[in-house]
Amino acid sequence: MSLKIILTGATGLVGGEVLAQCRRNPDISSIVVLTRRPLPGAVSADPKVKQIIMKDFKVYPDDTKRELEGADACVWALGARIAVPEVEIDYPLALARTIVASRPSASTKPFRYIYCSGVAAERDQTKSLWFSQTVRRTKGRAESSMLDFATAQGDGVWETYVVKPGMITRPGGDGLKRLVSDALVGSVRVDELAAMMVEVVSGGAPKGKDTFLNAEIVDMGREVLAKREW
Repeated sequence: MSLKIILTGATGLVGGEVLAQCRRNPDISSIVVLTRRPLPGAVSADPKVKQIIMKDFKVYPDDTKRELEGADACVWALGARIAVPEVEIDYPLALARTIVASRPSASTKPFRYIYCSGVAAERDQTKSLWFSQTVRRTKGRAESSMLDFATAQGDGVWETYVVKPGMITRPGGDGLKRLVSDALVGSVRVDELAAMMVEVVSGGAPKGKDTFLNAEIVDMGREVLAKREW
């Protein structure tokens, strides 16, 4: 297996861990990182990594499109706590349309896209919410927009997966935060979350499965990490 992965959010907690795991993964031969800020020197010097500094995530010049050619999957870990619609919805759709437009019509496998959302994101825009209404609805619209995009492409073209983690913690730390969040919304270590997402974009998921809740993420992430030989 030789996979080419597109990654956003690589300078953040989740995206940074995804990048680290992709760099170590022998099945991943190329990682195209779309970023506003340059990566650390040691990371950008990795021959597996191609960083593209993005001025506008809605615009893909021809040279950037060429770098994206032949990609198999994307891990979308770009986002912000305030959940700006342009970032959460417009940016992913712009990338998706760019990829589909450039993919060969004879492609025999679907492009896999995984979106890191959150446990409280709400797709039902009419539902009454007690807290963080704007953020939760925006994240929910982001989930729906990319799931709908996959459906609109038809079978075998695009697969969208949504992960909805609870509190994301660091390995070996955040003990008190983990205890509190486990009692409220659940928690997942960032290495478990990253391992689960890389596994899904590498091998897909059971037919009809497009959304993963926190407990599923934890179980799958731990299983993947336990089986790894690298």
